[in-house]
Amino acid sequence: MPVGIAIVVDPIVAFVKAIIDRVSALITAITDGIKAARERFPFLDRVMSTLERHDEHYGGAFAAAMSFRTVMALVPVLMVAFAIAGFILSRQPELLDTMRQTIIDAVPGDLGDTLAKAMDSAVRSRSTVGVVGLLFAALTGINWMSGARQAMTAIWGGNVDRNPVLSKVFDLGQFVLLGLWFVVALVMSAAGSTTLADLVMVWLNLDWSPVAVDMFQVVAPIVSILITWPLMTVILAKVPLVNLPLRNAWKAGLLTAIAFEVLKSAAGMIIASTSRGPAGAAFGSIITVMMFINIVARILFYMTAWCATDPVNTSYLLDQEDTVTSDSDEEATGEQTADESSVDGESADGESADGEGAEGENADGESADAKAGKA
Repeated sequence: MPVGIAIVVDPIVAFVKAIIDRVSALITAITDGIKAARERFPFLDRVMSTLERHDEHYGGAFAAAMSFRTVMALVPVLMVAFAIAGFILSRQPELLDTMRQTIIDAVPGDLGDTLAKAMDSAVRSRSTVGVVGLLFAALTGINWMSGARQAMTAIWGGNVDRNPVLSKVFDLGQFVLLGLWFVVALVMSAAGSTTLADLVMVWLNLDWSPVAVDMFQVVAPIVSILITWPLMTVILAKVPLVNLPLRNAWKAGLLTAIAFEVLKSAAGMIIASTSRGPAGAAFGSIITVMMFINIVARILFYMTAWCATDPVNTSYLLDQEDTVTSDSDEEATGEQTADESSVDGESADGESADGEGAEGENADGESADAKAGKA
């Protein structure tokens, strides 16, 4: 390299190397510091392990997939709900007008008008909507439950072969039960809102007491958490294909219930923030629904990872075996192994017999040689 260029390039190279060395040293110091902190604070180690397990087993990708599946499952469920409401409201036009106006006033943006129009359409064609909604709700419910089970099992580290027919029946039944339970919890949570709380207080004839109204608004979220808690515990323990006892998931279930209650309380602010501006006016409704569902899915999968990183549940992890075969598969494998062993045994017997025959021939040859020598 010419001297003139070397005079210019060498300081630059040295400067870049010094920066790289300092950055490497900083990264090493940060890594060592995090490692020391994790060893010192078990809770921090649990949080970091949860984040690592969630990311290593594609929790974000599963959350995105579940957001789409949930939207697809909600449409027929809403069709069935609107059909049931249509049969009830068709005989009470005044109540129908009140509900329509309540929806428009309660839901911000164009989402309220969209829901009101959907309700009017459902009332007019309630029979067709109900039948079609039930059929599609069954199909999308099975699909949703299967996707959730696959995602949560993957976070535990494995996958399990299932009967293609019985698994769908089981998924549909579990989807219905969990859906009804979730609706009850959602209604109890909504009871804490100002409008519905006033109606409940009037119905209970306690609207005259400010203390009773305030106590109701405080108690309603607590009751909602107590109702959601066992639901989340059952989901975390029984939806993944691991034999996890309920007692091993109650802590994660409580954290999930609290997170859901906080998210439901903040739903109004989320809807209002996404409805502002031209883009929000045009796509605010679907964006809000997708974002809300994605947050719910992420909470569920993070809590699944939290439950999987619990030291109590170490024996239930599937990381050491990618696929857990069913009993029938194990029996088939055992029969195949036995057959292979018998074939190997027969081959060995044949080889030993051939060996003995060869030894006999050698012995005969030696005796013949001996006789020839004597002669």
